[in-house]
Amino acid sequence: MKSRAAVFSEPAKPLAIESFDLPEKIEPGAALCKVQMSTICGSDLHTIFGRRQEPTPLILGHEIIGRIVALGDGLDRDGFGGPVGVGDRITWSIMASCGKCFYCRRQLPQKCEHLRKYGHTRSTEPPHLPGGYAEHIYLFPGTAIFRVPDGLVDAVATPANCALSTVVNALETIGLNRGETVLIQGAGLLGLNLIALCREAGAGRIFVTDVVARRLEFASRFGADTCFNLAESDPDEVVAAIRGSTGGYGVDLALEVCGSPDAVTQAVRTLRIGGRYLIAGLVTPGSDLTLDGNRITRNYLTIKGIHNYHPDHLTAALRFLEKHARQYPYDELVGATFALDDINRAVQVAASGEFIRVGISDF
Repeated sequence: MKSRAAVFSEPAKPLAIESFDLPEKIEPGAALCKVQMSTICGSDLHTIFGRRQEPTPLILGHEIIGRIVALGDGLDRDGFGGPVGVGDRITWSIMASCGKCFYCRRQLPQKCEHLRKYGHTRSTEPPHLPGGYAEHIYLFPGTAIFRVPDGLVDAVATPANCALSTVVNALETIGLNRGETVLIQGAGLLGLNLIALCREAGAGRIFVTDVVARRLEFASRFGADTCFNLAESDPDEVVAAIRGSTGGYGVDLALEVCGSPDAVTQAVRTLRIGGRYLIAGLVTPGSDLTLDGNRITRNYLTIKGIHNYHPDHLTAALRFLEKHARQYPYDELVGATFALDDINRAVQVAASGEFIRVGISDF
């Protein structure tokens, strides 16, 4: 049997629909899934437009849900501990890890020395189907899989294994105490998820910055108290406004999820003495920072970075959506869907910024 996929070969060149043989045998611990939906992440757009380098040719797409069509020996339980079988609708960690290397033993499977990441692996290597812009995807051994709760529709569940899981990791890493004031830099999907997480965790005032008005409208609907459009505001005035709203002290916590190195200096200026800062969006090489070491030292600041997540964070992400998705406009985030044959049109619409996410769902 064959499976069709959209293959990326080089920047600025349209993705091409190609056919691949489905594997005749599923190795132990692996699974083959029929893709139900994939969504186009900002990192996919960075690759397509040449802003980041990946091995080519490859099948992009790492925000995916699918139904199991074949299972390898030994894979009979999901990450929740329940049974899993053919026909189940599942999501999974964005990477497969060995579980044995230096980093896996230190609870950093996302940095596994033998990492295989979905949407980032060459399609020329068997089993040829490691990305979401395809009719089928092969899940390698070492992937954490989870049955999608029945109450979550595809469009809400699909991006959970990227943005939401990543910011679950962010908040766990930096910590948030009830009543603390928060600055979130960026109102894309990472930022919107952060607003919801902070609100449910009992945060006090939540400030959000971005340069896109439509994103800031969503931020308000997700629970942000004050939004600043940096395309229309002077950065110094924004810092002054935030500090003024906190009695002159500054925010307890700031989180960068916008991908702009310039945001770091601004965030450090908004932090109170003893404040904490988490950087998660600076994943482009050359994101050099200019920071005043005197300010960091004398103000007793904590600055941390994270990248991707542990499978436990995907567990928490799904449970969060199961409990809270209806309280927030999650069902509006995927603003348009396209067939696989229309993948290049989908990319254009995603790049326009009109929607938070664009989906591929007609395979």
